[in-house]
Amino acid sequence: MRSISKITTGTITIALALGLMGCSPTRSNNESIDGSEAKKELAIELKFLQNESERLINKDGKIEDKTFQSYKNDFNLLSASISSTTKMETQSDSELKESIAQLKRDVDALTEKEYVKSYKRFNSSKTIYEVTLMNNMHDIIDATKDWDEDHNELALFDNKHMRSSRAQIKKDMGPAIDHINTVSKYKIELMQDEIQKHRDSFTKLQLEQLKKATHNFDLSLNDQIKSIQFYKPISGDYNVSRDFSYNSYDKYTNACVYITDFESNLGIAKAGEF
Repeated sequence: MRSISKITTGTITIALALGLMGCSPTRSNNESIDGSEAKKELAIELKFLQNESERLINKDGKIEDKTFQSYKNDFNLLSASISSTTKMETQSDSELKESIAQLKRDVDALTEKEYVKSYKRFNSSKTIYEVTLMNNMHDIIDATKDWDEDHNELALFDNKHMRSSRAQIKKDMGPAIDHINTVSKYKIELMQDEIQKHRDSFTKLQLEQLKKATHNFDLSLNDQIKSIQFYKPISGDYNVSRDFSYNSYDKYTNACVYITDFESNLGIAKAGEF
């Protein structure tokens, strides 16, 4: 993509704390809980998943993808918390039946100490983020890096159409914008749903960081769309499109500040990730 050199800097400090999610009353992860109580709480979550699985299997018509994605995240969160190898991947009746049956067996096989450890992991903001948010978050990071032509639709569009005719540019605008809306912006919607669902599991500052990160990534994608809409070949007036490219990069950088600090405080940030 044409060089973008504007850089936004900032330092964000996060106070890290652990919260509680799900159907249970809010409880600090630092509070003690015995094995019988932990077993009871995890049984409530398992029952919820069993009911949801049954509803998905006995669906009347097609289930919305968002509904399945929410169930998949809930399932995989409980599975990861009890260190089960069972994982929900695709929406099929056979997988729904087999996976929930195996998850029940794995939950039932826990010892009293394992129930306590699993319960704490289940309510850990780190576990919740890693299981329900992190993959989509890093997909969006890639989709908004201005130099990543493998994932950034604007960078790919720019590289492809620098010397294209106006007719070819106009023809390819629609598919490029549709891709941003149906892939990247859709993943942001999924993340926002998960953040809302687990809002009581994060501290106020953690929640603010997640919301600001996703908001700025969304703004970055909006500017990608505008840059494509105003795109002109290299011989034309590229100023408007370029300005939106600059704006997109600024929003990406802002978002990365929030999510880098958030992940660093969880101890899961990787050097050179952004």
